[in-house]
Amino acid sequence: MTSRWKAHTFRQDMSNVAILWDLENVTPSTDSLLIDGLWDHAEAMGRVVSARAYCDWSKPSFKVLGPYLSRFHFYLVHVPREKNQKNSADMNLVSDTLELLSLYSHIDIFLLVTGDSDFRALVLALRRAGKSIHIVCDMKKASQDLLALADSFIDYRELIPGGDDDASPPEERAPEGKQVQGEAPSPPIPLEHWLELLAETAGIMIQEKKSPGIGAVKIRLRMLNPNFDEKTLGFRRWSDFVAEAVRTGYVRIDENKQQALIMPVEKAKGARSQQQQTFDTLHRVLADLDGSEEARFHDFASVNFKLNEKKMGFKQFGFKKFKDFIQAAENRGLVESKAEGLRHFVRRAGR
Repeated sequence: MTSRWKAHTFRQDMSNVAILWDLENVTPSTDSLLIDGLWDHAEAMGRVVSARAYCDWSKPSFKVLGPYLSRFHFYLVHVPREKNQKNSADMNLVSDTLELLSLYSHIDIFLLVTGDSDFRALVLALRRAGKSIHIVCDMKKASQDLLALADSFIDYRELIPGGDDDASPPEERAPEGKQVQGEAPSPPIPLEHWLELLAETAGIMIQEKKSPGIGAVKIRLRMLNPNFDEKTLGFRRWSDFVAEAVRTGYVRIDENKQQALIMPVEKAKGARSQQQQTFDTLHRVLADLDGSEEARFHDFASVNFKLNEKKMGFKQFGFKKFKDFIQAAENRGLVESKAEGLRHFVRRAGR
């Protein structure tokens, strides 16, 4: 059951939140708990004073979500989708958001559930008005330019409850933040790991024929690795982290007439980072579980158990939850995941 009924301690400075959801861009499965997770995510920011969801509600895939969204006090905006017509849901969402901005100055935070690049102008307007903008999106297809303008962004799969499967029996699990007696503490993540990921990210962008500008690489690195934060590594600024990567020979900076570009430098020909090797192992584990050419979904607990057998735990790469590790692999297009209630499943991608 969602915690939407939980009592909030009264605070005069509590932020007011508006949720605007483009359901045609981010669509939950009918049996997922994304709506619960999204509402909790919004409540963590403040008090939700407005919530609207946009789509063609005559479509069966959306129609089944209507009653559930209504229980969360969403206003359902019906936008018929005609053939060869520009997505009018986008235009309605923009118009309504600007109306909220004009009439309700008490709204401090706008939570946009979309990754569509068409909303860049809207986000810029909200920034000029001094509002905070947070985005929930499908990271695999979200616009990098849109995410760069937001105060924060998160993949919608991270908000679905469950998926925190541990390979150890329940009686052996420690509360979060505590350590099982007799268990060796997790080793600190070496800085070299994050520098390798920076070089990997720049390389991915070059393969995709995208310009690896300093700012663009920062956004893409966080899209691929949601657990990355340069400040936790002791760097006050992103530029300081990049400078360290240059100094230690992981990347170099090339300057053209328009911008400075981050270019990877191979320390050893054909070298792959430890995290990439773990993703390779994940793919092999899934193939072994399939036992055939056809890729099938397997529950997180089974996959995590097999990885632990191979001494390839996800925590050694800074992931707090197995779900975060799977999300990083999915953001790279290596696997696909789904949720059924509180149970989460993963399979090889592209099969």
